[in-house]
Amino acid sequence: MAVTPIAVSRDLILVMDNGVGVSGQPLTINRTFKYVKSAALDEDIYAVAQTLIGLQDSDNVAVQRRDIFELASE
Repeated sequence: MAVTPIAVSRDLILVMDNGVGVSGQPLTINRTFKYVKSAALDEDIYAVAQTLIGLQDSDNVAVQRRDIFELASE
């Protein structure tokens, strides 16, 4: 049985520093920006992320891209 992935959505996630926990572990918070165009290039997404990071109060830990696919049988 063949399965075809169908792109549903793409999100940009900024992982931001949120301090240190009681036992010393680093805490983070995710800032999620939904509805990123599926045709957007990684370089363009990263450039937008850098602009958004400049507007944040916290330090950036990571830039992530989340792709959501539905799997359909042929």
